Amino acid sequence: MTQLASAWRKIRPVVAPVLTILIFVLIFRKVPFGRFKEALAGADYALFFSALIPFSVLYFALDTLVLLAVVRWFHGPINYRDLLPVRAVDYLISVLNHKLSQGAMVVYLSRRLAASVLEVASSIFFLDLLQKTHLVLWATIGMCLVADRAPKALFFVPFAVAIAWCIFLLYIKGHLQIVGRFLTPPDWRLLRTFRIAPLKRYVQVLLLKAPLLIASAAVHTYAIRSFGIELSFLSLLATLPIIFIVGALPITIAHLGTTQAAWIYFHGETDVQASALLAYSLAAHLTFMLGNAVLGAAFLPRAYRELFGDRQLTRAEVSPQKGALSL
Repeated sequence: MTQLASAWRKIRPVVAPVLTILIFVLIFRKVPFGRFKEALAGADYALFFSALIPFSVLYFALDTLVLLAVVRWFHGPINYRDLLPVRAVDYLISVLNHKLSQGAMVVYLSRRLAASVLEVASSIFFLDLLQKTHLVLWATIGMCLVADRAPKALFFVPFAVAIAWCIFLLYIKGHLQIVGRFLTPPDWRLLRTFRIAPLKRYVQVLLLKAPLLIASAAVHTYAIRSFGIELSFLSLLATLPIIFIVGALPITIAHLGTTQAAWIYFHGETDVQASALLAYSLAAHLTFMLGNAVLGAAFLPRAYRELFGDRQLTRAEVSPQKGALSL
């Protein structure tokens, strides 16, 4: 076991680059490179950027609003503008390392709120798991709508997620019984938010995340026309959650390759459409990443000052009263 772990540590840094290259090699066996270049050269970039650049800003604003709700529910008052830097820098760092970006967010918020690092980490973990669950829920709806094209094995995913959540919630709330005895969950600070959050908070986070996906489907319906493709809003609403889940698999560099393969799988019926989809999905992916990086860079000086500055924040400096957000 020790030898296997040592071998994995040695090869792990090259796994993602190799898989990314391999996926693109397989994609270009289906998509002629010449047609891909033609699709890139012939796109209407005025239409493309007019949709995706404002969407990057809108997504950032709505995503920060969800973070605001969670922080206020479980840690007290904080201003929306005080969360903009940490969310923006989270986007910037997550381009390189998602775990590192979440760690920076936890440090920032614990200092801003004068709260326990582990308790803040609990809320960020809570939000992260519900973000993934939100995608699974929408993907399940999408798979039902495109059941003829979705791999049958994918239908086991929502059942597994639902069962895992039921067992976890019963356990963390102290309602899980084994052989007639209730299991007592550990009183860890890292589980604090899951323990104290009522069921309605779980539901509210899922509802708050819904507009982000609906907006994504609407924007892609409009922007994809810039590459000569017509896809309906309902078609994209059904397939985008699955595309996002496949793209989010932590097996490639910056989610490249898997996202493009999923786009082509669902909508690349012809070689011409597959090449246009490859060009569009790459352009959209890189534009969104660049937009996030620009937002992060814009807020980076302020976030750096508050993370590493000399002035120590206390709870009294943040707000004299404890409160919560009601939704």
